[in-house]
Amino acid sequence: MSKEYPILGSPLKVNGVTMRNRMITTSMSPGMGYVDGENHPTEMLANYLEERAAGGTGMIIQTICPWKRTNIEGLHPLPCAYDDSCVDELKTYMVDPVHKHDGLICAQIYCVHDLKFEGEDKESAYGPSDIAVIPMMGGFKAMTLEQIAEFKKMFVNATLVCKKAGFDAVEVMAGVGGVMSRFMSQATNNRTDQYGGSLENRARLTLEIIREVREAVGPDYPIVVRWSPVDFIKTANGSGLSMEESLQIAQWMEEAGLDMHDLSVGWHETSVPLTTKGIEDGHWMYISEQIKTVAKKPVGQGYRNTDPTVMEQNLQDGKCDVIAGLRYSIADPALPLKVMEDRTAEMRKCIVCCRCIDDVVSRGKDLVYCGVNPHLGAELLHPMYPKTDHPKKVMVIGSGPAGLNAALTAAQCGHKVDLYEEGPRIGGCVKMSAIFSPYHERYLDYLAHQMKEHPEITVHLKTKVTPELVAQVKPDAAIVAVGGNPVGIDVPGSDGKNVVMSHDFLEMLNGHAPKGKKGLFNKIMWKGGSWFLKAHYTPSFAREMTAKMTWPISREVAIIGGGLPGCELGHLCMETGRTTGIIEEGKKIGYDVSPSERFGLTSQFKKAENVSLHPLTRVVEITEQGVKCITTVPEKDANGKPLKDENGKPVTHEEDLFVPGKTVAVTLGLSENHELYEELLRQNVEVYMAGDCNEPARIADATKAGYVAACAL
Repeated sequence: MSKEYPILGSPLKVNGVTMRNRMITTSMSPGMGYVDGENHPTEMLANYLEERAAGGTGMIIQTICPWKRTNIEGLHPLPCAYDDSCVDELKTYMVDPVHKHDGLICAQIYCVHDLKFEGEDKESAYGPSDIAVIPMMGGFKAMTLEQIAEFKKMFVNATLVCKKAGFDAVEVMAGVGGVMSRFMSQATNNRTDQYGGSLENRARLTLEIIREVREAVGPDYPIVVRWSPVDFIKTANGSGLSMEESLQIAQWMEEAGLDMHDLSVGWHETSVPLTTKGIEDGHWMYISEQIKTVAKKPVGQGYRNTDPTVMEQNLQDGKCDVIAGLRYSIADPALPLKVMEDRTAEMRKCIVCCRCIDDVVSRGKDLVYCGVNPHLGAELLHPMYPKTDHPKKVMVIGSGPAGLNAALTAAQCGHKVDLYEEGPRIGGCVKMSAIFSPYHERYLDYLAHQMKEHPEITVHLKTKVTPELVAQVKPDAAIVAVGGNPVGIDVPGSDGKNVVMSHDFLEMLNGHAPKGKKGLFNKIMWKGGSWFLKAHYTPSFAREMTAKMTWPISREVAIIGGGLPGCELGHLCMETGRTTGIIEEGKKIGYDVSPSERFGLTSQFKKAENVSLHPLTRVVEITEQGVKCITTVPEKDANGKPLKDENGKPVTHEEDLFVPGKTVAVTLGLSENHELYEELLRQNVEVYMAGDCNEPARIADATKAGYVAACAL
């Protein structure tokens, strides 16, 4: 039994089954590859589920479609359970891989927005009415009484197919803005029949389904219900569920046959940030804490659960009985096992980059990338660390996420690895990005621990790799992961003493004073800062000092570049009280920020009194007082509406603009950096590139690229 996590690592009985710990995964449809084009589960899905069962997950919940899908354009493919012809493949590719490791698997019967009734050619969005919360998620059809009856029958039938296939439980999806939650909410239910009006009527469909499922599966088969007691929804028809209503619904659900509450927060239409790093771990536990005041069955709470220490504390405080989540499992399939065995230092915790959610939910892509776990997508078709028959002497150049993952992967595949880093510490750009995103620091801590656990990796710090050094070392193969080149700006004043580049900070953290800095004070400070931080840098220290000091970032900042680097710096400046202007030549500030973060981040900027945003703005000169620009301004009619020409294009004009800034920060991102790679090719070295030097992207891309390069050795 775990000493650090005595409740989190302890078993829990849920009706006829016993979970080995209190950690369950919520469901996500991971996309093509996990399911084929005809909606059959694949080996990739089997391996994905088996990893998590072998990793000790208490219960794995996975989505199953209750009808035969024939047209999936624009929809995520899903395994189906419409009749007995589905049983064998569900058992082979979903149930057996989990049971092989004594795990539990629960079928979540899909009914989020889309349904397909008898005689229809394709799925359509259904609900109690045609009310849409936001226009982009509209087109809902009001279900007839006949369709409601067919829906219930379809749901029960799918449950029985899944039970026959060997699933250990079934989950009723009554949350996140799906069909049942839309019936329960006054905001989207304007019916006047027995399924509308009073709370009892609005909850009727959900309760009928729970009762009918209970009657079909028998008394001992677990029924989990995923629902959203707090939805942050409001329309002209009314507000979403109140907590008072949800407390009543919770009791009704248990009377109908519920065995465990799996609580989500909000709907897909909700504009309130729910899962981003600005929301603290365990934030939503106040919801489960209130539901527990009336619940007699176990209550699980989802969203923003990434740290087992916080999970354990919430359990000890009685705020919930079960930790529901998905990202912790995507990041580290073995996290529950590490909890039960107190292997805290080995935990590869989620860094809340939201890449998984953004790709699958926001962009309609497949689950391939995670900030910290490269073993997703096609990589699941092979062991995570395929053992080599031909060990090599491998030189890895650069110690960012790409380089570190390349070194660790190569070592675990059986190669001898020498890792080279020009600076005094490992981490690459992440040791700087951790200033803005503290969760990145936990990834660096994990990687540093892993490096210590692998003595077959020799680390060479403060060592710049040149073609001459490679010729001297004579590796069998090399992986170049040196990062990209910073993109500068060529306008008058771009070399001024008040101008800083994003890589100036990285150079300083690496113990090097950036070259070409003007002004005696500047030169002294850059040199002194480099000397000090070479020995004493931590991201938390840098955040603290940024709040207190006015060098190298003054109290008045103009940021050139409105992509992710500029937005991260802008957010730090906003929080530390600096007057900040963000200049972007394109249409949108935050154009490459994750969809999960973008709305909340730009909303904060717009509300902040110390931040101004300047999209469609071109820099023409930098002065000691700030930045001279030309900005494109849309013209408006007398009513304030944008004017358009005969072709429907906005009518605009240009104006001069001055953005004040005693500090001008250039944050235009990175470009490719192939120089060393091409030099080694000329030496006939077996060489690979990984990370930003090959293709500047995000931390998840670098993590994957380093792993893939090492597997190719």
